[in-house]
Amino acid sequence: MVWKRTTTGDGRLNTRKNILITGASAGIGAALAQQYANASTRLILVARNQQRLENIAKSCEKSGSDVICISLDITDTNVVQSTISQIDDNYPIDLIICNAGTTNSIGKNGEAETWDDICRIIDTNLYGVLASLNPLISRMQQRQQGQIGIVSSLGAYRGMPITPSYCASKAAIKSYGEALRGWLAEDNIDVSVICPGFVESNLSAQFHGDKPMMISTDKAASLIIKGLNKNTANISFPFPLNLGMWFLAVLPAGIANWLMKQFSYGATRK
Repeated sequence: MVWKRTTTGDGRLNTRKNILITGASAGIGAALAQQYANASTRLILVARNQQRLENIAKSCEKSGSDVICISLDITDTNVVQSTISQIDDNYPIDLIICNAGTTNSIGKNGEAETWDDICRIIDTNLYGVLASLNPLISRMQQRQQGQIGIVSSLGAYRGMPITPSYCASKAAIKSYGEALRGWLAEDNIDVSVICPGFVESNLSAQFHGDKPMMISTDKAASLIIKGLNKNTANISFPFPLNLGMWFLAVLPAGIANWLMKQFSYGATRK
């Protein structure tokens, strides 16, 4: 783990809004950091790639934000929990966005995912989120304030045969976030589940199927921030792709699987 703290030195360190973003070195996480960067925020940026994290931090500092960089593996859940607890001791977190994630798919000839790949997906997309939030929930309850954003996926609505483990992990955190919102509302803690479609990123580049209505990371970050500001329960985009995934979820399985195969999301054989 590498912990680097930078400060603008403007004397307002104690009045800033503390925002923690995981997976902040690239993609949606990096775009969120840059759009949240201003003189009234302190950004705690978490990711594995130290160099990319430092580059994002420098960009955010130019916008006036105070930045703390933490390089760690989100799957090292004990370290994640102890590190976030230590951060919160010094800078009580106002908003956490659990964005770190990875993906995988079946083979081009329908081969099963390897066990190592399945574990990597679940450890990152599910346990990484749970470990990031677990030390903060009771603290936010004690403070009677806080906000949580959990990045799931439109793939959480209906499992796609091409990416079974990924869809399972994203469905799990979608359900978890929905449960948190109902549980923590009386503690004045806002919880939003974020379900993006295809976003221009390394994650989408690994997806072998068609990528309709793909949007930029900047556009995705803007939609997420807008939804979080409104305390929207489910921030899903882009329209109408989200409508299509909702529709698939209520269709009979045979019809849904046939439709997904037409859009290259089914289990095809070469």
